[in-house]
Amino acid sequence: MDDSTGHDFAKTCGCKGIRTCLLCEGEITTVKTSQGNAEGLMRYLYCNQCHKAWRHIEGSQCQTEEMDFPGVLVVEDFITPEEEADIVTVIEGAEWKMSQSGRKKQDFGPKVNFKKKKLKLGGFTGLPNFSASLLDRMKSHDLLKDFTPVEQCHLEYDPSRGSAIDPHFDDFWLWGERLVTVNLLADSVLTMSCEEKGKVEVTIQQTSDCDHGKKPVARTSSTLDSEILVPSNEALTVADSQDMTSSQDMSESNSLRYCDAEVAIPMPRRSLLVVYGDARHKWMHAIHREDITGRRIAVTLRELSSEFSADGVHSQTGKELIEVALSFGGSAIS
Repeated sequence: MDDSTGHDFAKTCGCKGIRTCLLCEGEITTVKTSQGNAEGLMRYLYCNQCHKAWRHIEGSQCQTEEMDFPGVLVVEDFITPEEEADIVTVIEGAEWKMSQSGRKKQDFGPKVNFKKKKLKLGGFTGLPNFSASLLDRMKSHDLLKDFTPVEQCHLEYDPSRGSAIDPHFDDFWLWGERLVTVNLLADSVLTMSCEEKGKVEVTIQQTSDCDHGKKPVARTSSTLDSEILVPSNEALTVADSQDMTSSQDMSESNSLRYCDAEVAIPMPRRSLLVVYGDARHKWMHAIHREDITGRRIAVTLRELSSEFSADGVHSQTGKELIEVALSFGGSAIS
């Protein structure tokens, strides 16, 4: 692949256009040194216990902001360490293909031209065998009880390559409501950002103690503000409860433009992440380079959109895709 400088990067990485990684950045003059938080954005940290995003107000020891953030489910310890090791062994048995921004990938799904809205089965022979037991376990959660994936993608992130993925929406024409990922080998962070100019309500709470009813969240990388606090599950003392009552009386509402905020969603190793609803349709998602601190493999499964459902305009194609996918005899597309 040639760029305007005349360099051929195809031999070292899979980057195209404006995408870069550490393998090719040393050969070009414009280097993307950081893919982390944009300057001026309000940074919130998602708490899976209360399903809200929290921000400690800079310069204050006793004020926090909270924002409702629907459309995210994180299930910690979704698989065991032994299951993780077995899955990684199977994945490593297939060939990795170089992808953009320092990633490697393995695809199990149809060949798709998203711009022309065309697809064909091509060499798609089904999801890999190990996914059958994962899907059974997923269906034990109410949110996923009717989840029927037809595509699975494995993405490998490695800090030595500067792996990342820019803010984006997954396609809406083909892929449906829920995006499901099993996070392997390392903790990471999914960062949500939004171009919407409308406003979201945030609640500013006055607290009598900077760590009252809250505990610091382990900082995965430089993307997360070390002062961000989230609610703790630990029981409060009677005195704490009284303080909480008085602090709630001092709460006030405020508004913030969606485009002025980003939300960091911690993804622990071996956890399951589901993105749906507003988080799927309104917020873009990204993995910043700074949040890859060790080799990470993401196993992401996608379902079909309503156009490919039984009542959709492409119902027959959808039926064929489901039959092939659920055979669980697939190998990665070459």
